[in-house]
Amino acid sequence: MPNPTSFLDLSAEIRLFIYEYLFLQPRRELLGLSREPVHDYSKGPPNNWVADSRQQGLVYGSDSDRPNPTNACFLRTCRLINREATPVFYGTNKIVLYAEDNNDIFFWLLDIGEPNRCSIRHLEIGWAYGVEIQSGRGNIYGLIESIAEMEGAQEEEVQKHRAQLIRVVQHQEKKMVRLIIRTLHLLVSNQSLESLTVYLPGVDAGDIWNLPNDNLYFAEEIFSNSTTNVHACIPEALRKMVGIHSLTIGYTKDIQLAEGIAKDAGAQELAIKVHADGKALGLRQEERVRWEEQGWRLEGATATKNLGGTRSLKRRRSRISGSDSDCGRLTSSMLLE
Repeated sequence: MPNPTSFLDLSAEIRLFIYEYLFLQPRRELLGLSREPVHDYSKGPPNNWVADSRQQGLVYGSDSDRPNPTNACFLRTCRLINREATPVFYGTNKIVLYAEDNNDIFFWLLDIGEPNRCSIRHLEIGWAYGVEIQSGRGNIYGLIESIAEMEGAQEEEVQKHRAQLIRVVQHQEKKMVRLIIRTLHLLVSNQSLESLTVYLPGVDAGDIWNLPNDNLYFAEEIFSNSTTNVHACIPEALRKMVGIHSLTIGYTKDIQLAEGIAKDAGAQELAIKVHADGKALGLRQEERVRWEEQGWRLEGATATKNLGGTRSLKRRRSRISGSDSDCGRLTSSMLLE
């Protein structure tokens, strides 16, 4: 057999190994919407802010380079390499999605197209972060503060204005919950998804709740079967992720609901995070005892449980196929070097 004279003369199997080596990140994580870790907006905006668009997500200046290059420019070499390597690009690392506007997460997943979505094997989505930022931008705190101040007022006009503010705040929550559900529905067709991590806004909702906030804006855990503000639709959307191996849910204490959803999806492993501070679970002693009695392993800020059982059979896409991978449509900021 003659020696290969070019990259394309190598066998497809060898090219796949090269693609994996090329795209693998040191921590096996790839930020899908940002070049930097989650930014602490209490310290001001990011350096060299440039844009925040639906397709591009967070984009920063040239001196804010990624810690590690994505090598995504290799996908533009030719159509054959694009078709072969794009599924490897999306499937090799865990894709981590968060944005200060949660609409960006939905539109990023929509923009990359279904073939590329179906190539993602490990995915983490942080909606709680976006709710925290948008709560500040939309002055939700100010609205809730005004609602609390007007509560004891006798004037009819004041009460009408208070009722109007309550409707505005509740509408914002419903709008966000529906966006989360729409985003999850985009992922249902992904038969290759092995692990899914979702961080949902909970009762902390941006740490602004030192005010009376009775069922106004993320005042109750949205990971629930409650019909209030269409919350029950989120567990139902998660149940449709059939075939995943590992499911991580933050932030919740409803271990029965989480376990039921994980089993319905066929997951073998379930992890739960209760609080967003990332330091501890925040369980009382009696809660820790109850969780451990039910087979949970508590470590740091995470509780994990092995569900066992047989993993659901799934239809796997061939990693080299003449699939309809969207050549040249990788327009997110993860492709910027």
